[in-house]
Amino acid sequence: MQPEWRLAISNAFARPSRTALLVGAVLLSAAMIAAVSCAMASITRAVGAQLDETVGRADIRVKAVGRNGLVPAAMLETVKAWPQTAHAVGRTNSSIAILFERDAWVKQPSGKAFEYKRIDCVGTSMGTGIDPKLEPMFRAVHLVEGRLPEKPDEIAIDEAVVQGFGRASSSSFRVLGEAKSVPGSVPADATAAGNINEQITKPRVGDTIRYFRMLRSGVELKIVGVVARPPLGGRWQCYLTLEGLAKLTGKPDQVSEIDVIVKDGIDPQAAVTQLRPSLSDSYLLQTTERITSGLSQNMQSNQLGFVLATTMAFLAAAFIIMTGLSTGITEKERELAVLRSIGATKLQLAKVQLLGGAIIGVLGGVLGVPTGVLFAFIMSRVFRTQLPTGLDISFVGLAAAMIGAVGAGLLGGGFPAWKAARVSPLEGLSVRSRPVKLSTLAALLAAGLGMQVFELCLVFLPSDGQVVFWSYALCGLPVMFAGYFLLGPPLLWMVAWVSTGALGKVLRLPRGLLSGTMAATPYRYGFTSSAMMSGLAIMVAIWTQGRAIVNDWLDRFEFPDAFVMGLNLSPEAKTKLDAMPFVTGTCAITLQPIDTEAFGVHAVQKFKTMFIAFEPEPFFRMTKLTWVEPTTPEGQAHAQQRLKEGGAIIVAREFQVTQGIKIGDMFHAKTDELSADFEIVGVVTSPGLEVVSKFFAIGEDFTEQAIHAVFGSRDDLKSKFHSESINLIQVGLRPDADDAQAVATMRNELVEYGLLDAGSGRKILSDIKVFISASLVVASAVAVFVMFVASFGVANIIIAGIYARRFEFGVLRAIGADKWLVVRLVLGEALVMAVTAG
Repeated sequence: MQPEWRLAISNAFARPSRTALLVGAVLLSAAMIAAVSCAMASITRAVGAQLDETVGRADIRVKAVGRNGLVPAAMLETVKAWPQTAHAVGRTNSSIAILFERDAWVKQPSGKAFEYKRIDCVGTSMGTGIDPKLEPMFRAVHLVEGRLPEKPDEIAIDEAVVQGFGRASSSSFRVLGEAKSVPGSVPADATAAGNINEQITKPRVGDTIRYFRMLRSGVELKIVGVVARPPLGGRWQCYLTLEGLAKLTGKPDQVSEIDVIVKDGIDPQAAVTQLRPSLSDSYLLQTTERITSGLSQNMQSNQLGFVLATTMAFLAAAFIIMTGLSTGITEKERELAVLRSIGATKLQLAKVQLLGGAIIGVLGGVLGVPTGVLFAFIMSRVFRTQLPTGLDISFVGLAAAMIGAVGAGLLGGGFPAWKAARVSPLEGLSVRSRPVKLSTLAALLAAGLGMQVFELCLVFLPSDGQVVFWSYALCGLPVMFAGYFLLGPPLLWMVAWVSTGALGKVLRLPRGLLSGTMAATPYRYGFTSSAMMSGLAIMVAIWTQGRAIVNDWLDRFEFPDAFVMGLNLSPEAKTKLDAMPFVTGTCAITLQPIDTEAFGVHAVQKFKTMFIAFEPEPFFRMTKLTWVEPTTPEGQAHAQQRLKEGGAIIVAREFQVTQGIKIGDMFHAKTDELSADFEIVGVVTSPGLEVVSKFFAIGEDFTEQAIHAVFGSRDDLKSKFHSESINLIQVGLRPDADDAQAVATMRNELVEYGLLDAGSGRKILSDIKVFISASLVVASAVAVFVMFVASFGVANIIIAGIYARRFEFGVLRAIGADKWLVVRLVLGEALVMAVTAG
């Protein structure tokens, strides 16, 4: 064995507790990176599975222009006749109301707490009409039980429907009469009743479910299969034959989309180019690769954040290792001088330190990578409902964790190697301590501040947001991170100089003891404070941004009282709403995603924005907008009039912030096939309608990643983009109306008009805030984890300090100091480091 290896191994295991702490810091960093990489891979696989179900394996898709438009069924025969077509299939989507009769324990208003009754439950589901013979060729439909429907009176339901009808509280229900038999004793409380109901009353294969219609008899459908819940959730799903769904909805001659698999050897994009001239402007023809490309690009952009997080985590670990190994060199300076005196070269001493860092990195990686995978596996089991595709191992992520661990060890050993190589035999044998050079601390302070100024220049000097992002991500962030680490020693020296007098009195320490200790070793304590700083900085950033979203964004939303959501709500739905006694007004809204380059990082992200179209008069009567421009009532009235006249839009404030647009500028809006220019007549803070539309579609609409909104008239959207469907109706409620009761009534009475969901504005805002708060807690766990890693460095430094000052502590004890003095001294050192980190 080479002498460098012998010395490195000897140094590593001579003080096993301190080596274990350094290994622990690397272990936790590697475990975090491995766990995050596997979690990201698992989510990516789940999204891929969801896309496989929603977009499918088709090469080309034919749809009507405009969101949720319908295509004549006769178009399918035309598509099949194309020379490029190998297979083509139609698919129809429509909201349907389904009713299921069952026996259940029901809480009574008087008398017995619970009675076993015959009830019927009504729920709204997304109904999908399919060709059962061709559907498996185009999409993966995972059956849990049974088969897909083959006849018009058959239906397959997903697991969410099964579980939803198993809980009466999750759907509307009414009591029909006495049940035939009572299973066991009366449940003691609502929880027990719910558990019993869920076990004995779920719909199963072979049961009958009914298509629900108000004031008319329902259509009975036999359940022939249960389909797995979509990987990332979503609303209830039911599958029928095309003929069966057409019979229920009364639209036998229309389909929602036509999917095409082209013949072998034909390029889908070339086929689209050839076929597009043969179609009218009312049809949208595009490759499925184009549909999913934006999502795929945005998913891949997450890798950049992963790389930055990996770099920061291992830089923190490297500084902890560097501090620990440097402390060891200070302790062993006389030993290193002896080695130099008996013939050891400078290179050999440097290799010993590098090998020591490598040993720590390898041990941390070998132990940390499987620990991270185990943690990711546990999380995949805990959240298996949200991630039914299970754990996906990211071997690239695991390799990054292992390489990062070893790299952190080598990087951490770099400075100690340089320091060891500079030890001369004469100085090492004669000198035990050296005063701290204030010039060195000043140089570190200047370098650290210079790096912060450089980072600020990268942020504020360029005018192009894309330049700002890339310069900050690739250069500014690492420079800022390193700069803050360099600020640790001089800042600790200043904190110690200012605070140790008062702190010493509080801890009852001899005068000058704490300040002398800290001032003598500012580098080891300062760099350890920097490692603690990184976790705290992440925490501050997360909560600053999170609270900004809640306080400066969500709290400014002026949501209308209630909303009704559907794929293509009929005009009769709006008429029905207007007739309800608790409704003060309604406004029909169409949501159309349009292309924009206003947001995202162009090289790695692609987002659409939402064109929200409405009837101007009822919209402005019901919606409270905060105008950024124009600020005068006359100017705002003019903007509203321009919307009525057409060719004008108002935009959300985010467009003004990111693009610097102003009133009078032109905005180019385009979809895949059509485009139009609009004059900007106003800038407003968003009323949150685009958030509401996404709230109702959580877990479903992956391919249309739209952020922020522009607002125009439905007449413009109809004339320029051929879209006139109603996707959202905002509803005004009487002040004395009960929100929950009003929403329940709207759901019950609109089930046959295309309703998918309804909700109150206050409840939606409350749910979004709960979701954001939960996200902040999850994100904060990462920051806490980083601080936990830093605590290993703190422990290492304190143990090293105790070991190095054994003689000093012995003298203190000999002259009468009690043993708790040492405890108070160590506590004081930790507090000074904590203050410096803060």
